[in-house]
Amino acid sequence: MRRRPAIMWSLLALIFLGYIAAVLFNIKDNQTKLEKTAYQQWRSTYVKETNEGAFVTTNPKEKANISLSEGHGYGMLITMEAAKRGWASEKDFNDFYRYYSSFQISKDNPLMSWRQKFEGGKQIEKETTNATDGDLDIAYALIEASEQWPDSQTDYKSAAQRLLSGIKVRNYNSTNKLLTVGDWATKDSDSYDLIRPSDIIPSYFDTFASFSGDGDDFWQTLKASSVKALETLSKQHKTGLIPDFAWVENGTVSPAKKDQVAGANDGNYGANACRIPWRLASSNDQAVNQVLSKMMNFFLEENTIAEGYTLSGKALSSSQSKNFSAPILFAAKQKEAYGNLVNSQAWVVNDGLSENDYYGDTLTTLVTLQMNK
Repeated sequence: MRRRPAIMWSLLALIFLGYIAAVLFNIKDNQTKLEKTAYQQWRSTYVKETNEGAFVTTNPKEKANISLSEGHGYGMLITMEAAKRGWASEKDFNDFYRYYSSFQISKDNPLMSWRQKFEGGKQIEKETTNATDGDLDIAYALIEASEQWPDSQTDYKSAAQRLLSGIKVRNYNSTNKLLTVGDWATKDSDSYDLIRPSDIIPSYFDTFASFSGDGDDFWQTLKASSVKALETLSKQHKTGLIPDFAWVENGTVSPAKKDQVAGANDGNYGANACRIPWRLASSNDQAVNQVLSKMMNFFLEENTIAEGYTLSGKALSSSQSKNFSAPILFAAKQKEAYGNLVNSQAWVVNDGLSENDYYGDTLTTLVTLQMNK
């Protein structure tokens, strides 16, 4: 029997490798188009311009626009991801920075007003307290900007350092060594021992520690006490689910009760806690991964991901929601064991943006840009 010449096998191998390369290129090209479309649609829908700069509106179809520091942090993170891909300029980011600068609480307080309201392009309301989650994202985005544009005329590095100092001074409970929910939760208030578990972002704390070079290891101490609080909450239910808010007093950690803070779901896995899988998935810390894995194993057993749960695992709604599914999709993409969740939750990206759901659309855009980095 004649053997095929070696050159034929070589040609077949080259054709096969070329086919694989073409398939991978098409996959990458389609992913890039998906990411770019999501970013451009999100920006055209939710980003508004004022004399003070750019902000993210929570209600794009209404006459009076509301801006939250939470959304502003997301907007800065999204714009940084777009800038890394060449879809946004430094000016686009700087417009967000100018707005943040304009709505710091005061000259002496670099934290951002947690809510502003505009009508006809003019400010009509400005809150005088902050929400910790928004400032954490803003600080992280500023650090990224200082690395992306090291020769910029805007000193993003100093701005980040100043904001981190503000968080340390005004958003920290020195007794339980955890972040408070805002600078209004002072030592003299009833909310001093209240935490928002979705403010616990271990990968951020590592970055802040490296960036600031604190000799007293503030951020690492904060990370250790924060992860311990998450572990305690995780162990309280077989689902591993963590509540929107919790109290940390005298060494005990307990979920908030209904209507103690913001509403009926204060002690449930609700609209704040839904971000936790996204917040934890970027960490390589073993303890953090154990907390995340316990939650993800619960979600893996669910036929559909509901819009909220009690901590024992009872669905609060028969509906699905992007703001719950998008963070789970992000976490599943980072961990090989959760391929089934990637498949079941991919709808949040494939369906595109609704253009009438600020929270779900913004988290979906963030996840779309961040999950394949």
